[in-house]
Amino acid sequence: MASLVAVCSCAFGADKQARPPLLASDTLVWAGLDYSRVRMIGPGEFRDPAAIFPGMLQAWNDLFLQERIRFVASHTKKRVILDIDGVTEANKTATGKQIINTPGPDDVIEKSHITPQDIARAVKGYKMESKSGLGVVFLVDRLVKEDKKGIGAVYVVGFDIASREVIFSEREVNKAVGFGFRNYWFRVIKDAEKGLKQCR
Repeated sequence: MASLVAVCSCAFGADKQARPPLLASDTLVWAGLDYSRVRMIGPGEFRDPAAIFPGMLQAWNDLFLQERIRFVASHTKKRVILDIDGVTEANKTATGKQIINTPGPDDVIEKSHITPQDIARAVKGYKMESKSGLGVVFLVDRLVKEDKKGIGAVYVVGFDIASREVIFSEREVNKAVGFGFRNYWFRVIKDAEKGLKQCR
């Protein structure tokens, strides 16, 4: 169910006029953190699939709602509405088969297995209560642990809910930092918020 969770004032200058009109909306619909296509890469780091899928995916989404939604409103200067059921369902399709314990040459942060077509398909597949407006989803690409260092990539995606057209997609790469598995990899998500500048 969609719900209003934060309100911020909105002001746009003349330089915004060339941007897609929907970006001038004073409202943003938060669709969630989509891990359905994620790859978790690194020997030993993701050794307990049963604890990750789907429990940890839900825990990361819950933590974002608890701690970061107000910052989404602040970064974008929009009111934020939650509509996460579609992404919640998508995350249930993720499995331990997306863990890569023996990385190959393509299993590095510099590369991505997610194509623009994959992003478009993901956006079109979300079942949302909202029928129109600016939707935003963080589509998690990959989490990589190598030489005791973690790094992750996330696509920050804005889309037209009515047409499901992707308005923008920006790949954010950030380090993992923190204590405990949940917080360590959540830092990648937290720092991906820089990509929300596209919404202002």
